[in-house]
Amino acid sequence: ETARAAVEIYRRLAQANPSAYEPDLAMSLINLATLQSETGDRTGALETARAAVEIYRRLAQANPAAYEPDLSGSLLKLADFQSKTGDRTEALETARAAVEIRRRLAQANPAAYEPDLARSLSVLAMLLGENGELAEARSTAKASVDLLQPWAKRMPDAFGPLFGAAHQLYDQLCKSE
Repeated sequence: ETARAAVEIYRRLAQANPSAYEPDLAMSLINLATLQSETGDRTGALETARAAVEIYRRLAQANPAAYEPDLSGSLLKLADFQSKTGDRTEALETARAAVEIRRRLAQANPAAYEPDLARSLSVLAMLLGENGELAEARSTAKASVDLLQPWAKRMPDAFGPLFGAAHQLYDQLCKSE
């Protein structure tokens, strides 16, 4: 209820002043979608996440540097919700779109975006594996592991767990046939 109230407040504020409040509205929609999914309302989560993605798409068109990171994050959330509602084909397309954005961001600024790209690759690898596309899932998971390895060596507390999870996913995919 608190998350719904926040969304309604930001909706009203965004109607009056979109440039000031649409980013907050989109973020509150993603938060609501996450809570909806956690409480079993997967269809609601999917609809709410789609609304957030639409806002972030508009914002990213106007100001890519400021909003493409948020757009890619919201696309990954949407892909998760699509997968949970059984639309794996759409989830793969959405996750691929998120990876492409994060790949561009990481090319331009590796220090800021490589870990996010690696996370996105892991999500994509998991979805590919669930969809039975094991060869692509393995290579995608391997790319995630390769990106994270130097980060985990430099900052083990920050990136060790993520590296471990990516490596575990890769190992699981390698054992799958």
